[in-house]
Amino acid sequence: MNNRVKLALEDMIDMIKSSQLCLFLAWFDIRIRYRRSKIGPFWITISMAIFIIALGVVYSKLFKMPPGEYLPNLAAGYLFWTMISTMLSESPTVFIENAAYLKDMKINLLVFIFRSLARNTIIFLHNAIFIAFVSLYFQIWPQWPMILVVPGIALVLLNLFWITLFFGIIGARYRDLAPIIQSLVQVLFFVSPITWLPKLVGTDSWVLTLNPIAYFLDLTRSPTLNQVPALSSWLVSIGILIVGFGVTTLLYALKRDRLVYWI
Repeated sequence: MNNRVKLALEDMIDMIKSSQLCLFLAWFDIRIRYRRSKIGPFWITISMAIFIIALGVVYSKLFKMPPGEYLPNLAAGYLFWTMISTMLSESPTVFIENAAYLKDMKINLLVFIFRSLARNTIIFLHNAIFIAFVSLYFQIWPQWPMILVVPGIALVLLNLFWITLFFGIIGARYRDLAPIIQSLVQVLFFVSPITWLPKLVGTDSWVLTLNPIAYFLDLTRSPTLNQVPALSSWLVSIGILIVGFGVTTLLYALKRDRLVYWI
């Protein structure tokens, strides 16, 4: 058992050393997806901008909120939600989609997790340009709380890493997990404070306290809007990271040798 955990930790160290390879593969994925396209991944940004503007104009009237308050919250929330939801949706098939590599060569399994995370982070950075335009339009100028967006995103990405690895292992063994996760993601969109603000249901509502996505959004969206995230968001996210990373590391150590046979 100790030897398996040691091998799992060595894989993580090797993954960090291979970070340049992972970034190259992530960028290559984006290049392949948008080859022969003049705008490339900015098509995602354009479609997101159209969706946010249309939804923001309508929902600001439904919620009777000023567009200057609602639109920046919607834009920032939807930006980070897109990255989170994409990672969740891709996680059950992350190893299955790379079965050809795993069957033909001996390669560190965690490279594919890093690759997926890096690819979606690059797309996220493209989409962040729209948030900059929204901030300029509504005169949201940079202040010191914006610095907190860096550790906030880092903490969310670390959580997404173990979540992707955990669901990737389970999804390789049980193929029914993929449609289950996709359905769950759709539900999470409506019960998470993306198109609505937390103050509309109360900060002590179970919809927020039992929803980890709400804490992740607070860590990332609040600093973007010059607001300080709640202390509970930091504590809960760190707690989720410690417990989730520990459980997933143990699961990976036990099943890393069997994954190639499952896919």
